[in-house]
Amino acid sequence: MVSTFTPNVQLEEPARGDYVGTWDTPVNSNATLIDLILGGRTTISLNNSPVVLAAAQYECKTITFNSTLTGNVAITFPTSFTKSYTIRNTCTGSSAFVITLQTTAAGGQIVCAPPGEAVDIVNDGTNLYYSNLGHIGGYWDYGGSSVPLWVTTCTVPPYLACTGGTFSSATYPTLAVVLGSTTLPDTRGRSRVALDAGAARLSSAVAGFSPNTVGAGGGSENPQQHTHTIAIVDPGHFHGAAASEGGAYVNVARVGNLLNGSVTTSGGIIGLQSDGINAYISKATTSITATASNSGTGTAGNLPPAYIGGITMIRAG
Repeated sequence: MVSTFTPNVQLEEPARGDYVGTWDTPVNSNATLIDLILGGRTTISLNNSPVVLAAAQYECKTITFNSTLTGNVAITFPTSFTKSYTIRNTCTGSSAFVITLQTTAAGGQIVCAPPGEAVDIVNDGTNLYYSNLGHIGGYWDYGGSSVPLWVTTCTVPPYLACTGGTFSSATYPTLAVVLGSTTLPDTRGRSRVALDAGAARLSSAVAGFSPNTVGAGGGSENPQQHTHTIAIVDPGHFHGAAASEGGAYVNVARVGNLLNGSVTTSGGIIGLQSDGINAYISKATTSITATASNSGTGTAGNLPPAYIGGITMIRAG
């Protein structure tokens, strides 16, 4: 009789009557293989040459790559031995070069080993794909200035930069469902605010975009010009009362800096005086419109203390 082998990790299954008196041979071999699968570790030094993994390497649970990369390196796994792995990339030179992981199957999906960290991957016999990399639709705030090579070199990049571009729903169907569209948020130069979700804490009238739509955005650091109309109850003469009390005394600290603004009325104005803080009106008709504008030197302080953290990506697939 001839032994058979399990389809995934090739454990030997002796046929009835085999190994009479030598049963320890397949049992010990299987025990060794199981030990490697569950806890085996191997380290492979890389430079710029491709590596086809030997049995003693691809049978291990954890594979560590070290040394200095001087070029891109392809690591090939067999299609006949399917399981999960922990891949650890400790190589230097990973900012310029990548370690790609692939199977011998033509057209199989390729992933990459992130530099400086460990990642879980699965070999399904054709493709390699990430496990436990994060939920699809989750954001990754990355301290670099561009999407890293290990992401962009994958057959299906696991992250996409949030720059307002579009993506294929055929390639990333789950992300399309999460976002409700195939348009990515545009996070460049913007802080992130949680969805208002009907709480009415934000309004489109004030924000300038929908607070109830994922990916909606807007806003500008440029100061806006505002026009304010102040009603005059008795415009015939000077009262010296605050505008909130209905008189003809206007505190322009409420409407802008009069030193750099203008005041007009619907029917003319007589005797307008200003000390830079208050406007004194001796005669007007029914309303005063004060328009604030910018002048002088310096920048507007519209942005609170902040820092530039890098780029934002979204887990795509």
